[in-house]
Amino acid sequence: MKNFISNRTIEYNDNRIGRFIAQYGKCAITGFELGKYDWYCHHKIPYHLSKDDSYSNLIILHETIHRLVHLKDIEKISITIESLKLSKKQIQKVNELRKLCRNDLIID
Repeated sequence: MKNFISNRTIEYNDNRIGRFIAQYGKCAITGFELGKYDWYCHHKIPYHLSKDDSYSNLIILHETIHRLVHLKDIEKISITIESLKLSKKQIQKVNELRKLCRNDLIID
């Protein structure tokens, strides 16, 4: 797991560890086991909108899924979905996060 992130709050650092453990070190969307450097702790409601580092606002995602939540380029979105072989249910979960980030939904 990544070390303490010094430019983040103690609440964020504590809750990201708790969330990682609660998810058994797996991506919330794909279920992939995560390595030491291939994951992100994502704010469901973006921090710049909410200033919320609470446990309930955090989710652990594989780095590629995290990029997919924020991607805007339709071609890159399609390539990413195809490379990960995401199911409709997984795309729906990604769309839930995209909606909270105020990004357009992925149309499958």
